[in-house]
Amino acid sequence: MERTHVVVLGAGFGGLSAVRELARDRRVRVTLIDRNNYHLFQPLLYQVAIAGLEAPQIAWPIRALLRRYPNVRFLMGNVESVDTVDKRVWVDGKAVSYDYLVVSVGSIAHDYGIPGVREHAIPLKSLSDAIHIRDRVLSAVEEAVRTVDAARRRALLTFVVVGGGPTGVELAGALAELNRHVLARDYPEIAPEEIRIILLEAGERLLSYLSPASSAYTQRTLERMGVTVMTGSAVSEVTPFGVRLQDGSFLPAYVVIWTAGVKGMPLPGLPAGRNGRIPTTPQLFIPEHPDIYVVGDLNGLEVDGKPLPQVAPCAKQQGAWAARNILRRLRGQPELPFRYWDKGNLVTIGRNHAVGEVRGLRFTGRLAWLAWLAVHIYYLTGFRNQVMVLGNWIYSYFTYDFAVRVIHRRHQFPYPEEAVRLEEPLVETSAS
Repeated sequence: MERTHVVVLGAGFGGLSAVRELARDRRVRVTLIDRNNYHLFQPLLYQVAIAGLEAPQIAWPIRALLRRYPNVRFLMGNVESVDTVDKRVWVDGKAVSYDYLVVSVGSIAHDYGIPGVREHAIPLKSLSDAIHIRDRVLSAVEEAVRTVDAARRRALLTFVVVGGGPTGVELAGALAELNRHVLARDYPEIAPEEIRIILLEAGERLLSYLSPASSAYTQRTLERMGVTVMTGSAVSEVTPFGVRLQDGSFLPAYVVIWTAGVKGMPLPGLPAGRNGRIPTTPQLFIPEHPDIYVVGDLNGLEVDGKPLPQVAPCAKQQGAWAARNILRRLRGQPELPFRYWDKGNLVTIGRNHAVGEVRGLRFTGRLAWLAWLAVHIYYLTGFRNQVMVLGNWIYSYFTYDFAVRVIHRRHQFPYPEEAVRLEEPLVETSAS
């Protein structure tokens, strides 16, 4: 008897969870498709960006993960479109037929139509993004050492992070620690107070999905670490030389990192709703195409009028749930509506500082920080990676040093003929 063919698009948290669940049933054969040959642990991307971890330490070969599943095959390639009529996926110009399709291609940075974001700001969604940020930051400091132009030096040493969500908070805090513990020793030509880290948030507070008390703690901690936090500061334009805010002020900076939000990855052939997310039934399939399931960041299911969070735990739960519903359908059983189990939230801010909220319980400081460390080591894919990351963290904790200060590609910063750009009024902000 021919086995049912399930194609899974994307080897992120949702896709791998679906594969693991489907692989238990020998009546199905599974094809996993991804543009990369590795699974990426995105929650630690920011540590690659600030030279705390090496890129391979948060990635794991997909084929190594699939060794134990004889009914699963991996195909590396770019998914171009989905043909819902003939039930096939086009990958690098070749068709792959399916009986059921699980779509877990994730999300991309959302620029909200703001001019210059796509061209001049750096997102943080991939390993190449993280390495680009690291190269850009270190190149800017190297260039600042050489320049004799005070305005240019100030712009080179100003790092702007846009977005006060968990990624922005963690990245800003990590940059502050990089400045305090590493750059201050590596670059005696630069005073630590010359390096400015600015965190911009359009809303009224950081981590708006947490309680006001947690938001206040986060902002106080960042400011004590030397980060300038500017809430209620929406960006109107990003240029090669800085960021313009909606109030008309201009922040000269050569390094602008965009963490202000994400939207669903566009996939031709499938419908897209708000923010690019695909609306589904509670059973996680597309109403018009009941053989196509959508999980993770791309899923647009709303519960009580609100979309589900675009976080790793939700993606993992949806992936496993969609797989179980496919297997239930094959057994002739009714499919079950998805129920998200919120395990709580943990956000690290810096050494010995984090904030956590779990089932109404709020905790901060070292306890939350240790909990964050334990959770991320536990869920990190690959025992080798777990050991190496834990070793790096222990080394950094006791030596106050980040070991991965290697510039892969030196970045060249423009010398604008229109020097007026760097002379525009600067919003003067004093770091606490």
